[in-house]
Amino acid sequence: MKPAEPPPGPTARREWSFVAAMTAVGLAVRIWGLGRLGLVHFDEGIYAIAGLWSLGPGGIDPLVIPYAPAGYPGLVGLAYLVFGPSDAAAILVSIATGTLAVPASAWLSRRTFGPGAGAVAAALAALSAFHVAFSRMALTDATATLAWLVGLIAAQRFLERPGPASAVVLGLATGLAQLVKYSGWTVGAAAALGAVAVVALDPDRRTKAQARAYLAWGIAAALIAAIVYAPWFAFVQRHGGYGALLAHHRGYMGTLATWPSHGLQQLRQATALSGGFPWNATAWGLAALGVAIVGGEGRGRRAAAVLAVGVAATIAPSALWWLGLATLASPARGAAPAVRLLGAAWAGMSLLTPFYHPYARLWLPLQALGWVAAAGVVGEGGRPVAGLSRRRFVTLAACCVGAIVQSLAWPSASLPGPLGPSDSLRSAVAKARSMGILDAPSPIRVLARPPVRFYLGGPSRVEPDAEGLLRGGGDAWALVDVAQLRQSGEVSDLGARLLERWEKVAEYPTTLNPPTLLDVDPDAAVVSRPGEADAPLWLLRPLRGAPR
Repeated sequence: MKPAEPPPGPTARREWSFVAAMTAVGLAVRIWGLGRLGLVHFDEGIYAIAGLWSLGPGGIDPLVIPYAPAGYPGLVGLAYLVFGPSDAAAILVSIATGTLAVPASAWLSRRTFGPGAGAVAAALAALSAFHVAFSRMALTDATATLAWLVGLIAAQRFLERPGPASAVVLGLATGLAQLVKYSGWTVGAAAALGAVAVVALDPDRRTKAQARAYLAWGIAAALIAAIVYAPWFAFVQRHGGYGALLAHHRGYMGTLATWPSHGLQQLRQATALSGGFPWNATAWGLAALGVAIVGGEGRGRRAAAVLAVGVAATIAPSALWWLGLATLASPARGAAPAVRLLGAAWAGMSLLTPFYHPYARLWLPLQALGWVAAAGVVGEGGRPVAGLSRRRFVTLAACCVGAIVQSLAWPSASLPGPLGPSDSLRSAVAKARSMGILDAPSPIRVLARPPVRFYLGGPSRVEPDAEGLLRGGGDAWALVDVAQLRQSGEVSDLGARLLERWEKVAEYPTTLNPPTLLDVDPDAAVVSRPGEADAPLWLLRPLRGAPR
């Protein structure tokens, strides 16, 4: 019979109490002003509509297939059952999973680097303005980040003890991550790369028995992940085929030639969304305070090290990626499998992410690894450290200098922080509805982001582009979103053509929040253009005698 484990000591109790406090802080900033949050992003409308599966007999809408698997819309549907169908219910899913990323990152960091590391990661995660921004939107990314962190914990357990139990947990974690986002397979890929790193770089584990265990149980984990994902795969096959889905995503892939510019662009986007000095200084100050509260051997020197790194990261928020290079990708000799796994995950994601279109949100897994890498300053291998070795100090200092140089050589634009309201589109549609547009004989024609369709909540005819709207003539009211009109060509020219068939009854101002703006124009992280975030809605009434 396995003896009972000793109760946690005072250090662990103090650390988990601090993590709980940071989780409360993380919830507070993510849920702040919930009543003023709304749907802005194109994809938010897709997920909000797909979440209606729980309120009708038709099941999940296949329109979600190109955007994400069923995981996030499934959670949104459950939220609708509890809170009723609303934008707030959909956003609450992200708020909840974004908040849970705080203790998850603390757990991952503490089990990797020992006492104090969890406190550092919790503080950085709680007040990561980048992560907070996406936790306040009805997008998959906050949920996917939580799945990524939990998946890495499962992968660490697998590398430490490959066997049936750890293989089942890893397979389930990978399959569930894949059900949240199409890049969820990277959890399993990180485990595979970590296994290779352990066998290749650790002499004590460089045995045939270890390699066979990793291979055999790794295959078992992959099969379990495939079983978890199989229902969604079959659903996609029935609605257009998985090959068509892969072809769709290949259209967003870059090349070796675009890789450097995409990577730099995403580093600058992460900086632009970092919240600036107030957010970064507060987060790092709390991280150092957490180390001091946890105590343990050399806590003063460890807190000072966190503060020193925090100064560099406050000057250059992209330092979190550089810390991954210093702490995870170049671990100390004899590093534990848990550290090897995180190094493989950091290297793999750093290599793969810039190949895709430079969406800021795709950087979130690396941002989360940055929290863990920062925690690595506190300790390594589960043992408290009194200081840094000369090699570690030089590597860490060089990476901090590299981050500052990169930030000065390629500066980022200043974008608004993550706590602003995002309900302008909801307000605009409510004003349009008050004009009686849903009572007209013909369904209103809509050229707009999907959130508009969700907010309308009545019969409408969605047009794919401006030409589609013009081809159908002006026999019904129309609601035109300038953000979508820009995708069809020059707004002034298209607007003039539309006004040959409709008259503009009203123009309702709406604003793109920073994450949405960066998706529309990734270069907005570099150059801020006046009025770029403005995306008004035009309410158009058919002209009498206009061509039909």
